[in-house]
Amino acid sequence: MFAMVDAVRLGHISDLHLRCHLSGTAAVSARRSRDMPALFTEALASMEGAGVDIVVVTGDLVDHPDNRQTPETLHHGEADLRLVAEALARLSCPWVVLPGNHDHPQLFGDVFGRPAELDVRGVRVIAFFDWDRPVGTVEEEDERPNVPRRVGEERARFEAALAAGDRRPQIHLQHYVITPRLDEGWPHTYGDGESIRDSLVGDPRVRLALSGHYHLGVDSFLEGDASTGTWFSVAPAFCEVPHPYLLHELGQDGSMATTRLDLRPQQEMSL
Repeated sequence: MFAMVDAVRLGHISDLHLRCHLSGTAAVSARRSRDMPALFTEALASMEGAGVDIVVVTGDLVDHPDNRQTPETLHHGEADLRLVAEALARLSCPWVVLPGNHDHPQLFGDVFGRPAELDVRGVRVIAFFDWDRPVGTVEEEDERPNVPRRVGEERARFEAALAAGDRRPQIHLQHYVITPRLDEGWPHTYGDGESIRDSLVGDPRVRLALSGHYHLGVDSFLEGDASTGTWFSVAPAFCEVPHPYLLHELGQDGSMATTRLDLRPQQEMSL
């Protein structure tokens, strides 16, 4: 039915909350911000050794502090993003990275540019750069702060991808959770998540949607028919012990196999 070649193998890592040039560490002590430069490089080498066709990083690369606009913070925040970019540039396979709510939007754009779309073994891999709405920016009474939504240019890109006559299968990447609804304690799921999910599942070309943001992660699951439905997967946070990342293998027949790998499994019980 599609021109996809055999299977596509993806390395999926999310939520680094890295700090190196930036001072201090993440406010949440479980997030090992200052360990991230070395561990991220190690994880990339491991994914490349596993023969992935593409590496995807679904947001929160840097744990940018709240005093975002001081000249010193901006300088060091950009340096930390460039550290991530340099690590990715050493890969021999393609890669896609997108921002999360802890990244600085302007600095991210300066380092990585605009949203990416790649062809990987006959599959359209499309990254969406959505943002949540911080306190003080909500204008409508029925909308809560910090709730991500797909609006504006990103909504237009999303609708165009689904409206296009291109018959290639699609993989969609975003930082925030489309489904399930995970809003206990913090709004991790898109406010319009049900609408996005229904659009994806209703299009037989969309085979996989990858997210981050929810640090516990969600195991891969299928919604819709086995041969035409959409797989969803939420990566656990790499910044937290045992520093997990995922390998996904998406088959031409619609099958999907996900393997979780822990970079430091020996620390899991001791911490």
